[in-house]
Amino acid sequence: MRYFIAAVAVASLAGAASAQDYTRYQGAWNGPFLFYFTQEDGGAMGPPMVYPGTLDIERDGTVRGSVPDAACLMAGASADYVSSVNATIDLDVSGCHDVRFNGRYSGKLLNNPALKYASIRLSSMRSLETGTAQISAIIRH
Repeated sequence: MRYFIAAVAVASLAGAASAQDYTRYQGAWNGPFLFYFTQEDGGAMGPPMVYPGTLDIERDGTVRGSVPDAACLMAGASADYVSSVNATIDLDVSGCHDVRFNGRYSGKLLNNPALKYASIRLSSMRSLETGTAQISAIIRH
């Protein structure tokens, strides 16, 4: 009986460890997403808006996400960046309450397996008179 309980405990821990896998960028991520604008000199224009959001990255590279409080939907693709831990991401963002954030974005997801989080930074592919839209996040599985 003792071996059975130990085997169940090990199996449970193995399942929990794989659910918290930070050695690949694929999977379900969530955390606060920052929406802000930068000027040509690199300075921020006004305070960022912060909303909870999710990002799902499938094994085939498909990316889907949402930031419900901002009404933003994200769809696009990802690919390995340097290794299978990090990714390049290209997204179309649509439906946002603040329409300046709608459009095509490109950026990186940089995973930190030791600290169990990833950072993502996406820049709009178009410039507006008010600056360039940016979306950043610290996300976790």
